[in-house]
Amino acid sequence: MRRSHLNRLKGAMVGLVAVGAVMVGATVVEAVPYDPTRPFGPGYGDADNPVEFTGRVPGNFFLDTVNFDLGPFTHFNMTSTTENLLLWFGASIFDNNLDQQVPGGSARPSFTEFPLADLGISMPPGDYHLHPSGVGNPGGGSYTLTMWGSFGPAPIPVPAAVYLFGTGLVGLAGLARRKRVI
Repeated sequence: MRRSHLNRLKGAMVGLVAVGAVMVGATVVEAVPYDPTRPFGPGYGDADNPVEFTGRVPGNFFLDTVNFDLGPFTHFNMTSTTENLLLWFGASIFDNNLDQQVPGGSARPSFTEFPLADLGISMPPGDYHLHPSGVGNPGGGSYTLTMWGSFGPAPIPVPAAVYLFGTGLVGLAGLARRKRVI
């Protein structure tokens, strides 16, 4: 009988570890191709379906324009990756009303939960535009922007350590219970 309890405990531990691994691995999201004529919304430009824009850099200084509209969302999110050793890269946010830089929207490689007002400018060009810019090496390079909208501060992800800690607590509880039974 004691051995069956131990086997059940082992089975439960394996199950919890498997669930933790699945939850940690389920955070990979693939971006959909960028369509500048569509505002962001559920299924296009949300956290589960971000949009990607890839730009080519001829070399030396560059300044591009990428129009976008948050649609129903209130916060803008963006990450960037660069290839071929761009010496410097950043993107700043401008409104399409007066073509002025948004306060706090200075050039940087990422934005997280950045609040933007709905200006009511129809697509295209939409309410805002990004100015990806930087300095490339003489051979040129490329960059990719991954963009999405959200309704407010992003939920804090639970790290894998919390799942491992939880399975350890379950194991300790099982050992304590086993000692009491003996």
